Formats: sequence, structure tokens, C-alpha cells
Amino acid sequence: MSGFPGSPRTLRGAVVAVDSSGPLSRLVVFQYNPDQVVRTLRPRGPASSQSSGAADAHRLWGAPVETVSLTVSVDATDQLERGDPVAALTGVAPQLAVLEMLLYPGIATVVENTAMLLAGTIEILPMESPLTLLIWGPGRVVPVRIESLTITEESFSPELFPTRASVQMSARVLSYNDLSVSDAGHALFLVHHVMKETMALVAGATAAVTVAGSAAGV
Repeated sequence: MSGFPGSPRTLRGAVVAVDSSGPLSRLVVFQYNPDQVVRTLRPRGPASSQSSGAADAHRLWGAPVETVSLTVSVDATDQLERGDPVAALTGVAPQLAVLEMLLYPGIATVVENTAMLLAGTIEILPMESPLTLLIWGPGRVVPVRIESLTITEESFSPELFPTRASVQMSARVLSYNDLSVSDAGHALFLVHHVMKETMALVAGATAAVTVAGSAAGV
């Protein structure tokens, strides 16, 4: 948030993993918003089993494949100055653990699957992750799959817990092409698509008015 008087309060970005077994166990509100968000969009092509030809040059197979990368900073300096006992003991390790848990299955599921293996269960399905959402203001709430976390620990307590760190996060946006209709993320991405198309229409209308005004000499 800007230090200038009267400046608007800036919302904080967040990553939320919606898990029915522990809805608040994987909630990451950014301590400091990233300075930049890098988005890469690629058109979605046909399924690998299909071959594309000249007739397919103008076809769209759904929403583009979008990858988002950003760097999140965490710092325990303020908490340490206030005498926070948790920060004094573990630094920013708890915040890093919440981020890392976005890639871990729940321990209860791991124990349950291990017990099933010991009992002789023939087939165990891969563990399903909770619905993970990237929240970057009201205009961007999209389901994502975290592709990678690169954690740089920059300062340490006497017990070697990190007190300052940066986390480079890469995530793939999951569209309605990736999710079943019954998945809550399917509807969320539809809303995201509608908002984006609406903004594009507003931009087009604004550009048309500007061109008309220029042509009229206004």
C-alpha cells in the first residue's frame, strides 16, 4: 500500500486451496503483492490423436493454454520487531509450509492409501488435489494447477529457520477444457471468460468512439 495520504488501499493477491477436509489449511494471502505477473497464452490445438490440416487453420479447440508466473516475498522482520513468538521460533517457515502444501497430498490420504496397500488392494488411484484458485483482485479468480515452486531462503535465525525468502511460482490456469462440468472450477472459469469478453467489448467500443471522434475532427 502506498504511503501517500489518501492513496487507495491495494487488495492483496492470494492462492486458496479449497479442501472440504480443511478449508483454511491452505490459504496463502500474499504478505507483499508481486511487482509483476507474467502470463503466457498459447492457442489450444487439436487432440494429439488428430491431425490438423488447412481446413483447421482458423479453428479454436477451446480456451488458450495459459501459464502464470510470479514471485512472492515473505519476511518476518515486522513480526520479529513486534515480538511475535511464532516468528521468533520459526521465522517464515510456516508461510513457506503453506505454499509447499499446495503440492503435497493430505497426510490422512497418504496413511489411508498405505494401509490399503498393506491390506492387498490391487489398484489405488492417484491422490486428488483440492481445487486451487489464484485470486488477483475481483477481476481474476481462476482455478490453477501449481506447476513449480522455486524457494530462495535469504536469511536465517540462530536455529536456521528462514526469516526472509522469495518464492517463484509457476501455475497453469485450468479452463473448462481441463475440468469436468461438475467441477466448481469449470463455472469459475466460465465467469472469468465472460468478464474478459465483456472488457474486450468495452475496449472495442471505446476505440470505435475514439476513431469516430478523430474522423469528425473532434
